[in-house]
Amino acid sequence: MSLLSRSAMGPHGTSRSVQRLEFCNCKKGLGVKVIGGYRDLTGEEFGIYVKRVIAGGLAAQDGRLKSGDLILDVNNISLMDATNERAVENLRMASLSNHMTLLIARDEESR
Repeated sequence: MSLLSRSAMGPHGTSRSVQRLEFCNCKKGLGVKVIGGYRDLTGEEFGIYVKRVIAGGLAAQDGRLKSGDLILDVNNISLMDATNERAVENLRMASLSNHMTLLIARDEESR
C-alpha cells in the first residue's frame, strides 16, 4: 500500500510522482533487475532504476513497481550516490528482513 504520494519535478521539467511502496513476505526477493548507480572510475552518478520486473516475482504479482521507476531509498536507506552493487545488496538485505519499503519516483508520462 502506498504510504506517501506526491509530485516532484524531474529533469527537463518532467513531472514525477513520488511514492512509498511497502512489501511483506519478500524473503525470496522482490523479483526485479536494477540498473544504474555511481561509477567509481568515471565519477558519473546515475540513479538506481528498475530495469525489469520479473514475471512471477513478488513485484510482478503486486503490480505497483514498474520498469523505469527510480528507487530513491530502501527501508529508509538512501540510494543516492550508491553503486549498483551497493543498491543490490541493500535490496537483498531488506528482503531477508521479510519487510521492505521503497521510495520511488516515476515520470508522470509513464504511469
